[in-house]
This record gives sequence, C-alpha cells and structure tokens, in this order.
Amino acid sequence: MPKNISVDFSVESSTQKGISALNEDALVLNANKQVYGVIDGVSSIEMFLDHDQRTGGYIAAQLVASHLHVQSKDINIREAVLAANVELRQRMEAEGIDVTCSWKLWSAVFAVVQIHPTYMEYVQCGDCMLFVQYNDQSIRVLTRNQVEAFDTRILNKKQELIELGHSKEDIQLQLFPLTESNRNKANTLEGYSVMNGDPAFADFLEYGRISRANVSKVYAVTDGLFHHIEASDDPQKWDKFIMEINKKGLEHYMDHLTCIEEQDPFCIHFPRHKKSDDKSAVIMEFQSGV
Repeated sequence: MPKNISVDFSVESSTQKGISALNEDALVLNANKQVYGVIDGVSSIEMFLDHDQRTGGYIAAQLVASHLHVQSKDINIREAVLAANVELRQRMEAEGIDVTCSWKLWSAVFAVVQIHPTYMEYVQCGDCMLFVQYNDQSIRVLTRNQVEAFDTRILNKKQELIELGHSKEDIQLQLFPLTESNRNKANTLEGYSVMNGDPAFADFLEYGRISRANVSKVYAVTDGLFHHIEASDDPQKWDKFIMEINKKGLEHYMDHLTCIEEQDPFCIHFPRHKKSDDKSAVIMEFQSGV
C-alpha cells in the first residue's frame, strides 16, 4: 500500500421490506475485508418454502451474503460469488428442484464492490446498480440494468390486458408464458446475468476494476429504489436519482418512495410488478486520503 494513501470512508446502509412476507434483499457490510453491496433475491415463479418458511430467493440472497462476509481469509469477490453459485445448485438439488429447467431455479442478483487503496473492484448481475460520484459532483453509471427490457415487455402486456378489462387471474395466466420465457433467457446471449446455480453464470457475470481517483461516493442499490423511474426515457434520470438520495438522505428517500407507492397501489402511474418491492442501498463516502 502506498504510504501516503489511506482508505478512510464512512458507510451508510438501509434495507426495507416491501409487501412480501420476507425481505429477500440482503446487505453486504464486510468492514474487515472492505466488501460492500446489495443483493436481491429474485421472487420465484414456482413457489418454494423450506422448513423455516424461507423462499428460494431469500435462500439465494443469504447464500451470496455469507460468501461475501467471510472473515478468515482474503476475498476475491468474483470467486466468492461463483462459489455461492455452485453451492446454490447443490442446495437446490438437495431440495429436489429441477435444475435443468431455468425458470424453476432459485436466484439472486447483486451489486458489490471491494475497496482497495487506489482502486475498487466490482461484481454485478441482473438489475442491481452501482453508481460513482466524483469530487466535481459528476455521476458515473457503472453498471447496466440488464433486465429492464424484459420487465418492460411484461409490464406493457399487463397494462394492455388491464385496459382490455381482463381479470387479475386471467392476466396472471396470460403473463406466465412471457415470464417463463424471460427466466429461460437467464445467462444466455439473448438474456441477462443472474446467479441461479447454472454454471453458465460464470460467463455472464459482470465484473471489473476502476480507479479510486477523485471518487467521493459509491452507491449500491437494489431495483426497489428505482422502479418509479425505470421506464423513463430521461437521459438524466440516474443523475437525478442520485441527487434525490443526496438531498433527502437515504432513509427519508426510502420513506418518500413508499408514500409514492401507497398512492399508486395498482401500479398504474408507475408500472411495476408489485405495489412495493424490497428496497436496499449501501453508500460509501470517501474522505480525502492524500
């Protein structure tokens, strides 16, 4: 480590449960290894509950978190999430899940960073997002919402069926083939990356390294924080999103978003899959170390 460089930073984090029985999100707060981030367990199409009433998405998210919270050895975050993927497959096989059928798999998505003296490493999949703010207040969108296009297709079809007067049950029935098709595109060239026990995940996981020069903040967020802007075509939407979090503060931003969701319980004004999704964020704020 260069003698004149420190890694002094503070960490703010929060997670709030949506309307589901369990919060399928998880936080990564490994101060000893300087690994931080968020994980979002994906709600299963085919309902599964273990003997402790835990869903497949919850189990997947907690499994990733456990691999990233290791204290006894150095962590390579890419290897850690790939090891979690292998263990997830083993857990599903032990529970009798058909691991040859992609749409039945338990899964999780995440956005995680590891802080080093002069750089940061990251791993990401799915629709969890990472943002970097620099000392000049500019915002860098480090990751891509890989499932946005697939979500949009389903939500547009749902809105079409609502306008045609279909019942809730009929809408669910008609959306199932499209949802199944989307899930079957996981970890393929036609789809997106998601940790679901499939060995192909290793080929589609996104990871990298960026310089820490002039970085003031890093944000890791789950999709529950931005469903209301997900469909926006505003090229500045992410900058505005980060500015709102900075202005309101993380907890107040989440509370404000919950109020917006309560005013749109049928998901009409802001199209989304459920009234209120789990919401999680970790914000790292750096002090000048030079």
